[in-house]
Amino acid sequence: MEDEQILTKKERRELHRQEKREMLEVSAAKRTTKKYLMWVIVLLFISAIIYGAYILSKSSEPEGEDFSLSIPVLSERDHIPVGAKPVVAYNSNPPTSGQHYDKPAKPGFREEIIADGHLIHSLEHGLVLVSYNPRISKEADKLREIVGPLTVVVSREANDMDIALAAWGRLDTFDLGDGAIDDNDLRRIGDFIKRWSNKGPERIPAGQHGGI
Repeated sequence: MEDEQILTKKERRELHRQEKREMLEVSAAKRTTKKYLMWVIVLLFISAIIYGAYILSKSSEPEGEDFSLSIPVLSERDHIPVGAKPVVAYNSNPPTSGQHYDKPAKPGFREEIIADGHLIHSLEHGLVLVSYNPRISKEADKLREIVGPLTVVVSREANDMDIALAAWGRLDTFDLGDGAIDDNDLRRIGDFIKRWSNKGPERIPAGQHGGI
């Protein structure tokens, strides 16, 4: 009887040890699974960041052909009084470099007429000028779509063509095919902005452009 009781106690102890081992194994398995899931989540998070950065970089890249021309940068780029003519005549229309006024033009869709002297100063700071001939004023609202922190859009009667895109030392001009701005035109303008914004000799961070 005593042997049976002793054996029973041994069995109980063995059973207890076995249960404890099983609990430890289950606990270890849970920790392993939890650690695995954490690594999976971390990897998915990193992959999402990398993919998002890739998509963002692709969206900021030009999509089409570069139609712009390189315009020789004029050596004189000091300030002149408002209304004064530059010592060295501008070499493009609109100008893409040269002497200019003390105050640049702020970015945005500008309703007022802004003199070239202010616009050139903006190009020097890395802005892109999108100017349109007043004869297509009815289409001008479509240009609001492309306005960004480094873009100034103005009406400019001196334009030879319907649209003129200017950056420091770069120029692209074109007429509208049917008198209306279409998706291809907006893409061309957008590509120019992506390629040539923030390329001036005095780069000012977006959001910090002062002036008139």
